[in-house]
Amino acid sequence: MLAFLIFIVRKPVTTLHKAFNMIPMYLIFLASALGSIFIFLRASQEILRLLAIGCAIFCSIFGFALAPWPIQLLIFLLILQMERLYPFHRAGEVPVTLSSPKQRR
Repeated sequence: MLAFLIFIVRKPVTTLHKAFNMIPMYLIFLASALGSIFIFLRASQEILRLLAIGCAIFCSIFGFALAPWPIQLLIFLLILQMERLYPFHRAGEVPVTLSSPKQRR
């Protein structure tokens, strides 16, 4: 009888429910990555800067991997939009001549 009541009261676990359980973990990783980038920009000693950027890379990778796919898509689109703001994004389209146009004799 007790097992039957537990079966009725138990909530079904859906993928949406699992996604909401994962929200705090990926947010913690992404917030840690942003905090590490802030420390990287403010630190004056080189070892602190190396540790901060290493932590930022680690947390960014795991935060992105744990995020649900709509959040991953949003992060991906934000990165593509940031590329447009990069001032040297057309540098590869400048023609480079490897030899002079004059004929050598």
